[in-house]
Amino acid sequence: MVVTVDYRIEIYDTWGRRVAVVDETPLLEAVRTAPDRPDRIAGLLPAGLAHLGHGYRIRVFVDGRLFCEASVVRVAPHWSDTRKLILDRYVRFHELLEVEAERAANDGNTAVSRCYVNGEIGELVRSAIDSATGRVHYLVDHAAYPDGAQREYAKFEARRTAGNALFYRSIALGQWAGPGRVDATGAYAKDGDTIAGLVVDGIPWPDLRLMLIDCEETSKNSHAVKRHPEVAGWTAAQYAASGYKLEADAATAALQNLIDTKGIEYVELNPHQNAAGAFDDRVDAYGRYVGLAYGGGECFNAALVELGLADVYLYQDGAYLVPDMALKDFFSYAGPHAASVDHTGVVLTRFDVSAGVFEALTALAYAAGGHLWSVDPELAVTFRAAGRPDRVCFFDPAAVGVTLGSDSEDVANALYFNGNPMTGGVDKTYTRDESIDEFGFRPRQLRHYGISVEEDADRLCLGILEDLAYPDPGGAVEFFHGDGAVRVGDLVEIRGEGLRRVDRELPGEWGGRFTGRLVARVEEVRHRFSGRQVATRIRLTSPLRSVADPLRFMVASQPSIETLYQFRLDDEVVGVDLGYHLD
Repeated sequence: MVVTVDYRIEIYDTWGRRVAVVDETPLLEAVRTAPDRPDRIAGLLPAGLAHLGHGYRIRVFVDGRLFCEASVVRVAPHWSDTRKLILDRYVRFHELLEVEAERAANDGNTAVSRCYVNGEIGELVRSAIDSATGRVHYLVDHAAYPDGAQREYAKFEARRTAGNALFYRSIALGQWAGPGRVDATGAYAKDGDTIAGLVVDGIPWPDLRLMLIDCEETSKNSHAVKRHPEVAGWTAAQYAASGYKLEADAATAALQNLIDTKGIEYVELNPHQNAAGAFDDRVDAYGRYVGLAYGGGECFNAALVELGLADVYLYQDGAYLVPDMALKDFFSYAGPHAASVDHTGVVLTRFDVSAGVFEALTALAYAAGGHLWSVDPELAVTFRAAGRPDRVCFFDPAAVGVTLGSDSEDVANALYFNGNPMTGGVDKTYTRDESIDEFGFRPRQLRHYGISVEEDADRLCLGILEDLAYPDPGGAVEFFHGDGAVRVGDLVEIRGEGLRRVDRELPGEWGGRFTGRLVARVEEVRHRFSGRQVATRIRLTSPLRSVADPLRFMVASQPSIETLYQFRLDDEVVGVDLGYHLD
């Protein structure tokens, strides 16, 4: 029985308006690959499309899930009676629309600058992601309302102390105010994400804008146009009759219900401070205070996301979020989720991050020993041990084709390591003897200035050699009738009568995790659409590899040694103790 794979292609113009939905195309290929490589969409779209410009976004959905998204970089409409080579096929046409779109490599790899001391690697992963701007995030265990709302309240309780209370009748110092100070008698929901009528310390407050969320607007205004560009040409009456207005009214009613049933017991203003120590995001451009509201053991901001009435909103890409508050947990509250970052049990003595967040994750995965990371099209990060395969692929000559590859070109079985020279440095050579015996001495150098302690260097380099000291099993699996479930980053085991390895398996290969089995990691997924037919090809790599070129990638953005020595203690970017302690 052939299982049908459904697909849908959505096209958005530069205003963000969806201008077309296509569920049948002559010939199109969508490729999603490792995080340090670009995603690509190329091929033919139906000739009847009215317009398709540069910068338009193409989103490809497979079996109802977003597979990849890319921006148009080339458009070539054709009119003729001839044939043209498209992808690897000659296509006859009278009229066709050829397109190429690309999503840049490292999308979401925003900079992080932190120093961690005595940190468990799973905690470091979450903290690094919380410190990175943009929508890159992780997921936490979440079921449904009020799970997330109660979680955020518990986090508030843990950080609330008498010493960080708001200064009396002032918002210049402190963070929160509670019972005896907050009078919510006249408070009401002005809209889904704004509370009006609060009185604190006897002084009427401006409106409180609930941070980290955004709801539909109750009337057509500039923000409604920003959320939904198509409403720019609507009249006020058209907007008032729209579904957006209904959703806005539902959010307002839900917030009012929280106020009425839970009561507002605490308000917490955004505690983010600039380099000079001044609060820099607790009053917005409209004079509203910016913060979180709590009552009845729940956080109202999180509750509205859980109820499906608010989106997670990162003002200025989250530049004004405090990493220690772990507010990217909010991304988990939009539905049921399992935690996407494992507890590793491995502690690094000191880890200095001055690089892209993905580069830090690559180093942390190797330092944790046999761990992997991946990121989905929505920028949700998974960080986990390389254990049981996610799926088993069975060779079937009628439905599934298998190519078993082996490439030793990039084998590295000796590492010359140099650590941070500012802290005395670690200079050490690491080897993998069974690989040297098999392939000869193949050295590489790694300068990683985030490592300054020898035991941390041992963890990192031995973890790297578990991967790079062996040939890359660069094979492929083809699903002739498509497979909508396979994802980049999946561990797959390949089975089937007659399948076998022809190169010799080394003792301790991949840390002995997959001895006697054909296990690899999905490095690339390529869907080809032709009419209603879908064919899927996955390309495989080492079962312990998260990016295509790990040695270069993990140090791609780190400062040069000259830059390190240029830092001075009076620079704004240098903290007094240079440490963020997790002990």
